[in-house]
Parts: sequence; C-alpha cells; structure tokens
Amino acid sequence: MKNAISNILAILWFFGVLIWTVLFLFIGNIMIFFMDIVGMLKTGFATSTIGFAFLFIAGLVFAITGWVPAFRRCYYKLPWLYPLSMMLTMHLGILSIAETILAKGFAVISTPRHVAAIVIMIIQVIVCRALMCIYLKKNPMVLHKYDRVE
Repeated sequence: MKNAISNILAILWFFGVLIWTVLFLFIGNIMIFFMDIVGMLKTGFATSTIGFAFLFIAGLVFAITGWVPAFRRCYYKLPWLYPLSMMLTMHLGILSIAETILAKGFAVISTPRHVAAIVIMIIQVIVCRALMCIYLKKNPMVLHKYDRVE
C-alpha cells in the first residue's frame, strides 16, 4: 500500500510540477540567450536580467524532488530525467552569469566597456563550460540506489 501511494505521488509530482519545470528550463535557456543576451548585443543597452529568478525556481523544484523520497522515484523510474535536469540547470546558471556580466557592462554607454563586457562574457562561458565538462567527467551523474525506497 505504501509503495502504491509513493508511486501515485511520484506520478502526480512528475506530471504536475517536474515536467513543467523541465519545459520551463528549455524555454528559459532559449529565451535568455535570444531575448536578453542577443537583445543587449543588438541594442547596446542593458535590459533586466531574469536568469537567476529562473534558476531559483528550477533549483527549488529539483531540490524538493531530490529531498522527498516519494518524489525521488521520478528519477529512478526515468533515469534520463536526472542528467537532463542537472544539465539544464548548469546551462541556465552559466547563461545567467553571462547575462549579468553583459548587463553590468552595458549599464554605461561606453564602447570600450561594451567590448570588455562581451569579451569577459565569452571567456566566462568557455571557462564554465570547460569546468562543467571536467566535473562531469570526474563525477558522472549516476543515481545510487542504496537509499531507494521500495
């Protein structure tokens, strides 16, 4: 009975919250890049940054999913979901930092400052991507089943 209730809660959590958060991250990553970063580069003016708000919401949902054993079943039943959610979260974090760097650089109308902000943003994205690759090579995203509730 407890197993059935846990499965029902996991299904409700997946379809009610988790799948929408993953879709929210897909759209958020695309929106931050094309609307905010490319928009700032085209206009030359800083816009409001929304990346860290998206990151907070997604991080909260993924943390609740990992902390609650009944919700954690989503990751065990769908093994591709954990790596996908973590990769999207890491990518959103990298884009959020890049968006903030660009917004701070474009806050003042100065061509050298704009160029410096663009160069720093590009370096930040490359370095963060390289660090993410090194980290994921050393620590692959594998769920350990020793704490799995059956």
